[in-house]
Amino acid sequence: MPGSTTVPRLRTVFCSSGGIAGAVVLERLAACERLEICAVVRSTRVLRPQYGFLRGALAQIRASGIAYSLYLFAATTLADGMRARRGRAVPAVSRSGLPVLATRDLNDAAGLKFLRDAAPDLLVSAFFNQRVHAPALAVPRVGCLNIHPSLLPAAKGVDPVFQCLLHGRPRIGVTVHEMTPELDAGSILAQSPVTIPDGASVLAATELVFAAGAALLVERIPALVAGERGRPQSEAGDYQSWPTPAQVRELKRRGVALWRWGDL
Repeated sequence: MPGSTTVPRLRTVFCSSGGIAGAVVLERLAACERLEICAVVRSTRVLRPQYGFLRGALAQIRASGIAYSLYLFAATTLADGMRARRGRAVPAVSRSGLPVLATRDLNDAAGLKFLRDAAPDLLVSAFFNQRVHAPALAVPRVGCLNIHPSLLPAAKGVDPVFQCLLHGRPRIGVTVHEMTPELDAGSILAQSPVTIPDGASVLAATELVFAAGAALLVERIPALVAGERGRPQSEAGDYQSWPTPAQVRELKRRGVALWRWGDL
């Protein structure tokens, strides 16, 4: 059209552990006209980068019990397998030639080379179980954003949705924030409460929260390009580690499921 201008698209590296939450975010980012998915990082870590799958799985079972460990498997590996069998691969990663890195540690030499070769403007992390260190955070030209499933600074840590449902907190939400070497501590660009239907499982609620986070992130892209860096977090808040077997049993006693086949 005469006189129209094309808005440059931001080359974006997407980092995730995959599964339902990762897929719902990637689908939203891939549909955004302001973003171009140029590479994908898939975490293969189970707990610690030095652990192989078996050692990591056993450590996860010791930390959280069998039921929660099976939930993590269902939310990631099983969900990915079912999507692939149904032909529901995300177009942004199914097309030929898109670089994909499967790694236990994005911060190692191979991970850093992968990022630099991708030459991204933006890095987006969602449902990603790795802390990203300063050298990796310095690679993208515009910045690095994370979608965190809580209203920061409350409920930092690995599974805030589980904790909110366990403790019956009335407010579940999502935050888009700048990434820093410190976990879940960067400036907040946007956040919003998310309504969770009664009876929703942890997995179903997690999908809703990350879908809302993806929409928030896309809305803030113009402001990010314009130089907005959000507001610093307060010193308040708390950090929550992996759920314990006792917490998983209490969640079940309250009538909340970790996951259901219908969620997949």
